[in-house]
Amino acid sequence: MRAGYGGLPVLHGISLIAPAGRITVLVGANGAGKTTLLKTLAGVMPPVSGEVRVDGEALSGGTPADRVRRGMALVPEGRHLFPDMSVRENLELGGYLASRQQREAMLDEVAHIFPRLGERLTQMAGTMSGGEQQMLAIGRALVSRPRLLLLDEPSLGLAPKMVDEMFAALRRINKAGTTLLLVEQNVFQALAVADFAYILGHGEMIAEGAAWELRGNELIRRVYLGEAIAG
Repeated sequence: MRAGYGGLPVLHGISLIAPAGRITVLVGANGAGKTTLLKTLAGVMPPVSGEVRVDGEALSGGTPADRVRRGMALVPEGRHLFPDMSVRENLELGGYLASRQQREAMLDEVAHIFPRLGERLTQMAGTMSGGEQQMLAIGRALVSRPRLLLLDEPSLGLAPKMVDEMFAALRRINKAGTTLLLVEQNVFQALAVADFAYILGHGEMIAEGAAWELRGNELIRRVYLGEAIAG
């Protein structure tokens, strides 16, 4: 796949697979093209060439709503909540394509995954902490009943304790049957929960493999993941 903005190429010949039922993580430096890739997968921007496939079927053209209908949901960087609407109202927006019965069932499921949201359904989203807002952004995406959940930097700006809670919630979501494709700046914690990992650099795939192997590879840790290694 190739993608970019206004004729400016960002992604060059990207090939990526997110196996069903697994957690796949995409890491790389700022400006590597990670967000562009997620936007392209979610239908927010079209690829210049190449295609996106779900269960082997190509998704040509279409809108983000079409991707949601096919079981794909994006949690964007920055959350993009409606601060003057309640927690419940924000969650319900995620299920706008579902029936009322399906939406209510998913609201109950989200409250089970994120009990704090279930306790604060009437609270205005803009009055919540950063971590709570991130939970709400993920919960809103879950209400659409995705098979594939795309997450762009879900731990960005969160306190360490909240980061731990976030990754624990992502594990629960995955164990419940949702496939995750995770872009994350918290590299080593992401690699610790993932099954498979890709490293993106300057719009190209630099490395890929089992997450535990990349996490233990000293050259990759030093050169691509920015960790200082003695000796």
